Amino acid sequence: MRCFFQLGWLVLAPTLSVVFLGLATAAAEPALTYRHFRVTDRDDRVAVIEPIAADPLPLWSRDVSQEPHDWSNGPPMDQPYFQSLIVFVVPPPEGSGEPFYQHNHQPDIAWLPNGDLMAIWYTTGREQGTELTVLASRLRAGSNQWEPASEFFKAADRNMHGNSLFHDGRGTLHHMNGMGREGATGWEHLALLHRISRDNGVTWSVARPVSSGADYQRRHQVISGMKQTADGALIQPCDATPGGQGPTAIHISKDGGETWTDPGGDIRGIHAGVVELKDGRLLAFGRGQAIDGRMPISLSKDGGKTWRYQASDFPPIGGGQRLVLMRLHEGPLLLVSFTGERNDTTGIEFVDGQGETFRGVGMFAALSFDDGQTWPVRKLLTPGEGEYDGGAWTGAFTASPTRAEHGGYLAATQTPDGVIHLISSRLHYRFNLAWLAGRTSSR
Repeated sequence: MRCFFQLGWLVLAPTLSVVFLGLATAAAEPALTYRHFRVTDRDDRVAVIEPIAADPLPLWSRDVSQEPHDWSNGPPMDQPYFQSLIVFVVPPPEGSGEPFYQHNHQPDIAWLPNGDLMAIWYTTGREQGTELTVLASRLRAGSNQWEPASEFFKAADRNMHGNSLFHDGRGTLHHMNGMGREGATGWEHLALLHRISRDNGVTWSVARPVSSGADYQRRHQVISGMKQTADGALIQPCDATPGGQGPTAIHISKDGGETWTDPGGDIRGIHAGVVELKDGRLLAFGRGQAIDGRMPISLSKDGGKTWRYQASDFPPIGGGQRLVLMRLHEGPLLLVSFTGERNDTTGIEFVDGQGETFRGVGMFAALSFDDGQTWPVRKLLTPGEGEYDGGAWTGAFTASPTRAEHGGYLAATQTPDGVIHLISSRLHYRFNLAWLAGRTSSR
């Protein structure tokens, strides 16, 4: 029997079970295509994870190209680009045996070296239920249609609450998930799991708890938006509370995902977006815990150990909404948020292509060219017309030049060709910086 000893844990290659004797690391792990796994708890901690090889193979793992993609064939980066909206939450075919419930929520999205996009989200009958499972889909390179969903990550009778998917730009795809106790409803106490893929998401290392992740506790509710700092550190935000009001925690890895630490500080607001500033500080925007009626800003100069707070220029957001904060390849910071809570029709002011001011409602983008000090570009993210179903807590909406999607849990990635791929709870938006920087309110 072949064994791999890695700082307190043991991998048994023939069965691919993992015994966690202490903190886990990610080196030299065997990988396979799996979506189901068995978990053994001891002393109320994750002790053993045993992945079950997928048979048949899920759609997201079939016939996946391993050839590097030529990103030079993308749209010209200096020309405005906005594509029509497409649906990424595509139900499995009837009779496929794949799980699919009425509530599909909390997505994340990542680009892959072969040119594909991969999205994950959870599907459930109710958010507290142990039927809640994670699905995945691909948008193959060159395609304009997402494939039907298939199951991606599930331990039986456990609430798999929260998803993160991130490609580090060097061939490693990271997946993190919060997992509840067997039979337990809700997401207050979760174990924090991590795994990686190095073949465009086909095979995966054995999932393992990270840092204090083996314990079922707060600060482990994974949300989208993993980031990589200038020196290569990975930052994973997690809700620190199961409620609608409260802080966000971060978990940091400085060795490519081998080990993780929680620095202990609290970002103001749940579902926070985090980004590194050019001077090394961390900037975050969160949902809830408003300051003077505005969305809160959190700033840390010690790697997340402590934070200071201030009011932003932006309206606060609420239930059924989640923001995106990221740095674009071109340098500016991008914030995507909403003009108010889902039922708020007050809106905020925008400027159209003729320099005229108008009041728009719904999802918008803002750009900062000075590392978050000012946000001079603000643009309503609307296709301009059409009837749409936003899914989850969003539901139906009618787009117009002054009205955009009013809700949704947002996640985004920017491909090497400069295209920003933004997903809400059901819909996929595609645009670039040149389109954002223009002042027109719609395409």
